Amino acid sequence: MTDPAVEAAKRVAEKIIVCGFGNKLYPSDLLLAAREALAPLRELHKRQGINSVLCRECDQYWPCGTAKLIYREDEL
Repeated sequence: MTDPAVEAAKRVAEKIIVCGFGNKLYPSDLLLAAREALAPLRELHKRQGINSVLCRECDQYWPCGTAKLIYREDEL
């Protein structure tokens, strides 16, 4: 299963290590930061209701394109 926050944290960690800052942050710090950044989007892009097949924000079929980028596979 993929988790967009984990993938984002890995990408940031790779850049930080290259720049020499890798020993100042823990992977969990990066993961929490990525999840915090995604939180506002997750509030917007969710199902209209429990049995709905549409996204509340964009009225596209669930999961919409944005939801696929911000939710883990098991959350879709």
